[in-house]
Amino acid sequence: MPYRLVVLLSSAALAAIFAVVGYYLYLQADRRIDIELAGEANRLHNVYAVQNEVLAKRTQALAYSLAANAEIQRLLDEGHKAVWAEGGGAGGPRAAALREALRKTVTEQWIDLHTRYGVDHLHFLLPGIVSFLRIRTPEHFGDSLAEIQPMLADVERDLDPRGSFVVAHTYAGMLGATAVTRPQSDGKQQFVGMLEIGYDIGAHLSSVSAQLDADIALLLDSERVDGLMWEAQRPIASIGQYYILATTRPEVADWLDAGALPPLKRKPQSHLLTWQGHQFQVVTFALDDYLSRVKAGQPPGTVLIWRDVTSLVGERDSEHAAAIRGAMCGYALAQTCILLLLRLLRRQWERCLKQSTATIEKLLRRNALLLDTAADGICGVDAAGNITFINRAALAIHGYRADEVMGKNPHHLFHHHRPDGRPCPTETCSFMRTLADGEARESEEWLCRRDGSFFPARIIITPIHEQERTVGVVVVFHDITEQRNRQKALLQLATTDSLTGASNRRHFLDQLEAEMARQRRHGGYASLLMSDLDFFKHVNDTHGHAAGDAVLSHFVHTVHQTVRRSDAIGRLGGEEFAILLPGDGIHGARELAERLRRTFEANPARIGNLIIPVTVSIGITELQADDMGSEAPLRRADEALYAAKAAGRNRIELYDPARRQHIPAEKAESTG
Repeated sequence: MPYRLVVLLSSAALAAIFAVVGYYLYLQADRRIDIELAGEANRLHNVYAVQNEVLAKRTQALAYSLAANAEIQRLLDEGHKAVWAEGGGAGGPRAAALREALRKTVTEQWIDLHTRYGVDHLHFLLPGIVSFLRIRTPEHFGDSLAEIQPMLADVERDLDPRGSFVVAHTYAGMLGATAVTRPQSDGKQQFVGMLEIGYDIGAHLSSVSAQLDADIALLLDSERVDGLMWEAQRPIASIGQYYILATTRPEVADWLDAGALPPLKRKPQSHLLTWQGHQFQVVTFALDDYLSRVKAGQPPGTVLIWRDVTSLVGERDSEHAAAIRGAMCGYALAQTCILLLLRLLRRQWERCLKQSTATIEKLLRRNALLLDTAADGICGVDAAGNITFINRAALAIHGYRADEVMGKNPHHLFHHHRPDGRPCPTETCSFMRTLADGEARESEEWLCRRDGSFFPARIIITPIHEQERTVGVVVVFHDITEQRNRQKALLQLATTDSLTGASNRRHFLDQLEAEMARQRRHGGYASLLMSDLDFFKHVNDTHGHAAGDAVLSHFVHTVHQTVRRSDAIGRLGGEEFAILLPGDGIHGARELAERLRRTFEANPARIGNLIIPVTVSIGITELQADDMGSEAPLRRADEALYAAKAAGRNRIELYDPARRQHIPAEKAESTG
């Protein structure tokens, strides 16, 4: 082979080798910046979501505290009555006077909330979701928000506070809403209206921008805004199909006007934008409101987060240039010093790899620190369904160490059984379903701890997408035991006599009506006892009402010790109590009543060193198939009770239709 051909072929081979090496280094620079940009986009999205959740909780807390004001409760209650008395809608002069009184009442609190906390919206609504007073725009009132505010409809339905981004007639931003209730004379809470509090979205964005070291803009879809917000209240800046609700820097308006942004989609996106000699990383994702987040509706707009990455892109371009120069120099020097060139290339490759690795590790440490300091439990799950990250709050809630959960399936650790012992199949687990279908979910479920105990949790599951594929999920949860306990306490207050612990009259009558309906459907037996403490007025007159209250509580305690758990006792008024015995015929009821009478007589109430003997008279009747309401069995039991009183007290009597009589007015006083 001619020498010249050998030299030509050798040179071509070396050129091909160094072209491949140079191209590889070029791609390494691209890969490094792609990894960093993707990780930064994920961080920006997650931090924004966490800060929005924090703001939502803060608005709920402020709204809840303001709703506790008794004067606000009174004015809303009277305002509601006045509006309906004056024809509904905006009402008339009486409603206007109450509206002005409410405005004066909350003015000082409004100023404090506005200056101290950045509150920008305060709105009072009447039942039926009718606007009563907007502090910022008091001239707008009387409009119904029932059709445009599903969050308010849900608050009115279950009286639970909520917080979310919303678009309404006069305001777009983060709102917290809570029900306003007013205590009644019977101890119940009457729903009298609702209260909304919203934050200055611009101030919130500035705070989040400082934490992210990036700029933020909120864009509202003009079609959604024009259909909801009144024209005078809409954002001023409108470009194309978007309104600019708030922004930390003005260039986003120029980008929209120039069409520099790609089509905005609901799913998170990250891309580079070249503008006026600078390179920006622009992250976009859906601006979810209550309708889209809870009701699966269309998001009202888009969130833009951007940061200047000119220096980062410059580093990549420098690495591109360095790769090209290295390949060319390597080709020039390869003819004389191949070994030296290979050694230099090896060192350069190691340097690039080390730099990429260090950058990735730095990004991972930053994200881990952010998630690890969150108050809510957070864990990451990969595509195989195994935990790849879990923060300290989640470990503390579940009682595990990090080495005990890493690489494990979260369903098998936290969600394998329900509190009643029934297994929870994998296909019903919200973690695994989101991993399978890539859909975000929110739910309230029972999770289990390491010691086997359970707790209710609010769970938010967000899928992680890469190139249209779900590669994992992020699970955020927090313990809602305290919230459930508050709901249980409210139910207890609504159904229980506060003095004795027995069911109150309304709740007992509901139980009686339910048992009568069950008996009509399925047949069987049930009996009703009407009891009255003998000479109870004498106890109050002799020892005082505190002693009388103690005797009533002692009687209820004696009943609970005597009857079954399925039986029900209710205080109908004063010293009169009714006892419902499902499944017991008249003979079983008589035996139980006699046992109760003897037990109560043999165990007098004790108040310190004072012993107060009291007896009880009891009337008994059996529920009948033709009883259509609670009045009939109550009347029969009451007549039997009167017969026991008339026969000398401290005894029981069965209802006897042949003995039926009305209690004379002069004897009604002596039935105590």
